[in-house]
Amino acid sequence: MGQKLKILYDKHLSKNLGLINLFGKSFGRVLYLILIAYFSYKLKLKDFTEFAIFWSTLRMFTFFGSNNLYIVYFNDVRIHLTEKKKWPTKISSNLVFTTILFIIILSIASLLLFDGIKTTLFLISCFIACSVIRNISEFAKSDNNLFLSIFVDDVLFYLLFFILSIVGLNYRNDLNTVLYSLLVACLITAITALVMFAKKFQIKINSYKIRLKDFSFRDFKLGLNYTFIRGNEVLSNFAVRYLGQIYFGDLFVAYAHIMYQFYNIFSLLTMSVVSGFQSKITVKHYKEFSKRFYNTSYKRLLKTILPFVIILLLVLIFASEYILYWFFPKFVNFSNLLIKVGLAGLVFAFIQPFIFVLVYNNRFNNLLALNITQYLIMIALFVLPFFITGINEEYWLLMVMICLILVQGIFAWLNYKEIR
Repeated sequence: MGQKLKILYDKHLSKNLGLINLFGKSFGRVLYLILIAYFSYKLKLKDFTEFAIFWSTLRMFTFFGSNNLYIVYFNDVRIHLTEKKKWPTKISSNLVFTTILFIIILSIASLLLFDGIKTTLFLISCFIACSVIRNISEFAKSDNNLFLSIFVDDVLFYLLFFILSIVGLNYRNDLNTVLYSLLVACLITAITALVMFAKKFQIKINSYKIRLKDFSFRDFKLGLNYTFIRGNEVLSNFAVRYLGQIYFGDLFVAYAHIMYQFYNIFSLLTMSVVSGFQSKITVKHYKEFSKRFYNTSYKRLLKTILPFVIILLLVLIFASEYILYWFFPKFVNFSNLLIKVGLAGLVFAFIQPFIFVLVYNNRFNNLLALNITQYLIMIALFVLPFFITGINEEYWLLMVMICLILVQGIFAWLNYKEIR
């Protein structure tokens, strides 16, 4: 009996990369949820609202700025690090030049969005550090060992941000304390990530060469396509807060930010498993991809994801009011909205794995049509409250959450039908 249990443990738990990644990421996100609860209690409503907008802007900047090159180059990095035992020099050039280009674009965008150079400097500094963390975290998974990825992205960063914020707010209770805590946490984590990555793969510093001739516009364009296909989530997260403040005021931004933390738990449960299985659901050769491989990969992901998603949904259905009372007492009257957010999270859990088996294998053939469709719908959703006065703000929030993922699901199904 004991031997059978050990075999089951090794097969389904200890060697399940998706599950390992899930547990690791859960630590950081739970810590962040607790920190947000503390911010909602400690900070003034205005300061809490401004932090919510700053945080969503930073996430958006980091996502678009990295341009999904960690997906485009994942297989190349895997081959170089695990087989050739060296860092691919062309990737350094593409990562650096892409980051520089986006720094210029995002600096202009930040100056247009926010009043003041100080906020822009904070954003760009955090963006550079977060881009390093994101790329190191993703490429560190190339040998199927998730420790470094989880440690820097989900443990060290959130732990530092948590400690620095709690300590700082006890001395000075304002938004600047939170922003300085965030910046320091980003910088320390980025430096630690670089050192640990170089040590793990025994990379010498002179292998990080940067040459303009290595820059690939084709790879940049491919990354841009994947950035746009996945960018609706982070862009809508930002727009809900930024435009929501204009349309509905600070209170809406505050509870929308809280609702997104719970929605992000569903996203975490789903995407951490998908990300953890990246090397397992990405074929090494184009010809190996088939409908059978796709179906096996999708079922494999759902088997790990659904038990956790269903348990979380049941908890929200039966205890949403108590959860808000314990963690966000000022927002306990939004318990019904929290249940609806949980149902949106369930839809997300079914559709995203279906999409990402295609994405990781570069088999999304109608990217342009998808991006045009989903961004037109996104724009329509964003301007809807401007044309329809008195629109229900909670329904608007839910529409933004769910409509775009449904559009992606439809296009993924069209691609799936073409697989042999």
